Amino acid sequence: MAVVPYVIFFLAGLGFGYAAAGVWKWLPLVFPVLLALQAAAAEGVDGTLLVRLVVALVVTAAGVVLGMVLASEEQPGRAEPGWR
Repeated sequence: MAVVPYVIFFLAGLGFGYAAAGVWKWLPLVFPVLLALQAAAAEGVDGTLLVRLVVALVVTAAGVVLGMVLASEEQPGRAEPGWR
């Protein structure tokens, strides 16, 4: 099984979770669904497609949550010492 697509989904989730505002943080969950719909239209639905979709959604959601955690560790409004 190829790992690269899952790494890309994780990084997309991490980036959106860290930088996006509000509900937009969860936008990357749409990407695996759209790709799965395209694959289902071309090749049909089977167990492999569903398992890969679930794994992609879990990996993407983990990236979003980690991005949100990293963003919450920063304190908005406070500059680093020496930066003005």
